[in-house]
Amino acid sequence: MKGLLYSEDGAYAFPLGPKVTTIGRENCDISINSPQVDNQHALLEYDDEQRCFIVKDLNSSTGTYVHDCRVQNAAVRLVNGDIIRFGRNGLPLEFRMEQTQETSMPSIYQKPANSNSLQLISQTIPSRRATSGLATHQQPIDVAQNSGFTLRTRPSSVGAKKPPTSTTNIPSQDSTSNRDPQVRSNAWTISNFSNNGRSVINGNFTGELDISTPETSDITNRVDLLEREVKGRDADIRGINDRLRNLEPLSSSFTNEVRTLKSELDKVKREKQAASNLITSLQRDLHIKESDLAKATREIEGMKNDSRDKDLRLQSIQAKLNLLRDRNRAEEERVTKENELKIKAAEQQINELKESVNRLKTQLQDTESQLLRLNQNEQKLKEECETARRQLVEVQQSETKLKTNLEDSEKKYNDFCSKVWKCFAADEDDDYDEDQHNIVEQIEQLKQHLTQSQIQLGQQLEQHASSNEALRDLLRKFIELLTNAIQEHATVESLSQVRQQIVDLEDGAEDGTLAGIFKRAALNVIDCHVKLLDGINHLVSDGDDQQGNRSANKTFELIRRQYEDLQREKDSFALERTSHDERFRSELENLTSEKEYKQARICILLDNYRIRSTSSASWQQRFNDECDRLRQQTAQLQSDHDEQVRSLSDRLASVTAEKTEYLQRWTALQTESSQQIDDLSTKLRQCQRQLTEEKEHQNDLSGIHEKQREELDRLEKEKNTTIEDLTAQIEVYKGQIRQFSKMIVQLEKNLTEEREKCVKLQTDLDNANKKIKSKPLTHSSPSTKHVPVIPVITTAVTDVSSELQAHKTRIQEQEQIIVSLRRDLAGMNARLSDVQGELSDKQKRTLEKNDNTIRDQTKELSATRVKLSKLSDIVDKQAAKIESLQTELSKSKVLANQYQLLVDQRQADIDRLSKSLEQTSSVVQHVEKTNFEEGRVTHELVAIGAQCKGERHEQTIGRQREALNELRARIKSLEQSRPANPSYEKTLQQVVSLKRDLAEMRARQALPTDLPYLTTSNPPALTGQALSDTSCLTPEAQKVIEERTAHMETMNILQSCDELYHTFARKVVRLLNIEDETVLHTSPLTVAASNERHAALQQRHRMIDILLQRIEILHDRLLRKEDLLKDYEKDLGKLRQAEIALRERDILVQDLETDKRIKDDETLHLRNTLKDTQNNLNREKRTNATIKLSRNADLSQSNDLIRRTGGPGNNLHHHCPPDDTTGKVQTIERDMNQKLSRKNYEIKTLKQELHEALDTLSEQSNKVRLLELQSMDTPNNLMS
Repeated sequence: MKGLLYSEDGAYAFPLGPKVTTIGRENCDISINSPQVDNQHALLEYDDEQRCFIVKDLNSSTGTYVHDCRVQNAAVRLVNGDIIRFGRNGLPLEFRMEQTQETSMPSIYQKPANSNSLQLISQTIPSRRATSGLATHQQPIDVAQNSGFTLRTRPSSVGAKKPPTSTTNIPSQDSTSNRDPQVRSNAWTISNFSNNGRSVINGNFTGELDISTPETSDITNRVDLLEREVKGRDADIRGINDRLRNLEPLSSSFTNEVRTLKSELDKVKREKQAASNLITSLQRDLHIKESDLAKATREIEGMKNDSRDKDLRLQSIQAKLNLLRDRNRAEEERVTKENELKIKAAEQQINELKESVNRLKTQLQDTESQLLRLNQNEQKLKEECETARRQLVEVQQSETKLKTNLEDSEKKYNDFCSKVWKCFAADEDDDYDEDQHNIVEQIEQLKQHLTQSQIQLGQQLEQHASSNEALRDLLRKFIELLTNAIQEHATVESLSQVRQQIVDLEDGAEDGTLAGIFKRAALNVIDCHVKLLDGINHLVSDGDDQQGNRSANKTFELIRRQYEDLQREKDSFALERTSHDERFRSELENLTSEKEYKQARICILLDNYRIRSTSSASWQQRFNDECDRLRQQTAQLQSDHDEQVRSLSDRLASVTAEKTEYLQRWTALQTESSQQIDDLSTKLRQCQRQLTEEKEHQNDLSGIHEKQREELDRLEKEKNTTIEDLTAQIEVYKGQIRQFSKMIVQLEKNLTEEREKCVKLQTDLDNANKKIKSKPLTHSSPSTKHVPVIPVITTAVTDVSSELQAHKTRIQEQEQIIVSLRRDLAGMNARLSDVQGELSDKQKRTLEKNDNTIRDQTKELSATRVKLSKLSDIVDKQAAKIESLQTELSKSKVLANQYQLLVDQRQADIDRLSKSLEQTSSVVQHVEKTNFEEGRVTHELVAIGAQCKGERHEQTIGRQREALNELRARIKSLEQSRPANPSYEKTLQQVVSLKRDLAEMRARQALPTDLPYLTTSNPPALTGQALSDTSCLTPEAQKVIEERTAHMETMNILQSCDELYHTFARKVVRLLNIEDETVLHTSPLTVAASNERHAALQQRHRMIDILLQRIEILHDRLLRKEDLLKDYEKDLGKLRQAEIALRERDILVQDLETDKRIKDDETLHLRNTLKDTQNNLNREKRTNATIKLSRNADLSQSNDLIRRTGGPGNNLHHHCPPDDTTGKVQTIERDMNQKLSRKNYEIKTLKQELHEALDTLSEQSNKVRLLELQSMDTPNNLMS
């Protein structure tokens, strides 16, 4: 069975694989370039058991559609003719199944019965065209792992459609058409080759086509086009084959390199295992050494227990301190609560004071309104006075002018009369004299009235002046009293006295008068001041009790605010004054204009009078009339002037009184406020001084506290250093004690062995003496005694040297392993660089694109960071502005609470400093106690160290003393019991014999006991002589000799030990490559004198320290290398875990890709099925229409023939039907489509091979990248 996916028009056929076919957008067998298709959308798998194809959706986002039925993350069986769409609006593809056996092609002239025949349509799928460039990397998907699919039943929308007969298997024949010409059978055959899916058309077309229709040219053109496309596809196939041939050697070389790398990795792993084994052995050795160190830790635990006891004591002391702190905190909380209660009471008092101040403010506002009214009235009166004065001046000027004019007129009139009387008679002269006399009298009367009015005005002015002086005196007295009361540090008593004086000053002053108003204002001011002083005193007393001056500060702020309000009112009054002055000036200008107008009018009247005086007849009447009119006007003016003067004088008096009262009140308030401000400023200065003094005191205390802290830190450091020194000394003493104990134990063992030997020798000698005494003549053969060899400490030396050599060899092996690993890493890096150089152009482009995208993203990030920084700067500026505004607001608030805070801070500082002093005193006491305890502990430790150091020495000294006492006792006993002194010659003989015995004993000890032939037997003569010599000695002399021999043996043992020590030290120095000559040249202790032994011991200690330092260095190196190897093991474990995680992720990705492909396949299948069904419907409709048209045409033709022949009974002639050109064209198109499908299938197979090769290359490149990462990680770990 072979599966194909045909396009909607049948122009393209996509062959399916024998087992699995992946469908998706990238790296798939069938790639569809559509955004609705996922990278791995669906799978088409052939099931051998059910012998059918199955569509599996790989959990795609858009799903796969089979006959418009969505399938997502599931599997569906496919039937021949199913339409599949991959994605929501994907391209519909028809699924068909074909047999692989050879079949015969149908005849060209036969009409196909199946309506689903392929047609050549110009529609193409761009994603499946062969391109000249490189093919994309495609990864094969492991379908065996994708077991999560469930085989779904076919959807109901698909229907039970029967598979139509394939065009390549069964020839389609038309039952109705019997007109087709006969053509040679089996003209076209399909032969199957060994390659599945590749079929070649064999045979030649031998039939003749009789195409006489005009569509033949179009058909030939299409055939030419198809042939060209086939040639192009052949060329593409050749190029792809060439590429495959070129890629095969590259892939083989790459696989060889990968194999070599794998083998090298296996070698590295083996070496690592060997190193790990070495490390385990070293760890075992370290464990053994740690067990030795555990013994030392046990001794240290005793000291730790002592330190724990001390810690418990310190904890008890700390608990006491904590209790004291808790008590202090409780007291502080109680004090704070009391302060809060006091503050609340003060706040209530402040609120009451605020209410009183508000009342005073309302009173002040009332007085200010009254003052404003008085000012307005005063200004009005001033204006009226000025107008009246101007009118008076104008009247006086007019009077003077009138006087001058009258005088002139009198003179002229007298001259005129004299002239007239000269002309006229004497009778008429008397009449004139009377009239003239009457006029003069009237003028004199007018003058008298004017003088009287002037006198009255002067009197009134004098009265006003006297009254003003009296008021001024009263106001002066009031002002003096007020100023004196305020200047005398305004107390309540002084203010009450001043109030009583003001009350007693003017008892008869009424409230309506100016003095009464001022008196009332002064009394109100004094009362307000008394209330303020009472409030301030109360607040001050409360503040002293509460140790806080918050209320005083608030009162100061209220006074400042009142002072500012008064200054503002003063400014407003000044502005109003300026406005009133301007108004007065305007009114004065109006008055001057009126005056000028009146003067002009008077001039006009005088001119008229002059003109009228020219007429002699009517002059007298007119003159009289004018004089009467002038008299009336002067009288009216005088009355008006008098009234105005009176009113102005009254107004002036009231205005002056009000003004003086206002000025006095203003001055009084100003003086009061200034005095209060001065008092507050003095208090503030005092507070500031106190604060500065307290700050200085606080700074001094802080300095003292810091000094105490520094001393405490110094003492702690000294304590730590002393403890460390003591611990170091203790460790040194412990090490010395261990060494001495070991030496003493060894010496004791040696002494016990030597004593046992001496005892044995003594018993042997006693037995020999007894035998000699019993048998003096018989010479018994001496028994050969095998003296045991002195045990030598060679095993420890050899063990240590062997361990050192093993450590050295291991270190060298590890260094060699590290060098080899570095070489392998360098080789791997070089090979990886070569592999990177062998990457394809497309991979390099993708890498460059990735680099460019990273750079662009970094640039965008930098740009966004710059923008964010700018925005942050703007925000910071705005925040700074807001903060500045807030600071300004807070300043205005802080000024109100500053003094209170200062006082609170002062109190808090005092409390804090007192507490700090208490704490420092307690800390100092605690430190003194701790120092005392530490000194006591150090003394105890020193005593314990001395005891530990001296216990062994005391034991050895005690033993030595006991031995000396025994020796002395023996010597005394010998001296007491010895006979007479032997001769000198006997003693010499005894000494010589002892020396010989010692020499023989040394020789025997030097010889091994295992060699019997080396043990020499003394000749009988010598033995007899020795026995004879020894028999002569007393037992005491024999004991002395034995002791001397034991001493000599111990000296020999010490000498041998010293020699062994020297040999061991030299070997160790040579192994450790120490170049210090002083270490090698050490003087032996046996030869050294008592004075030089200390220097020799110090030299040996120095040599031991050098050796220990070098061994510790080597041990540290081993530990570091072990740590490195552990890090390597951890890194390898991490790499393995990463590989496992990557494999799991790859599996998940593959599963997701398969789900996606299945979904895409299902969607495409459904779309294709829908389109195929639509096409089938359209074709059926077309066939039905053509059948109907052909039937109608046949009926019409049969009727025409019947008509021509004359009836149906006539015989019909043979008539060849026209050639069926449409069937021929369809067969040709079908054949060409089949050729194209085969060519496409070959191209697809070649592409699949290319994809497989590229997949292998991609896998190898991924492996190489993993190796690169491993190689990069390993040097990083080495560096770290």
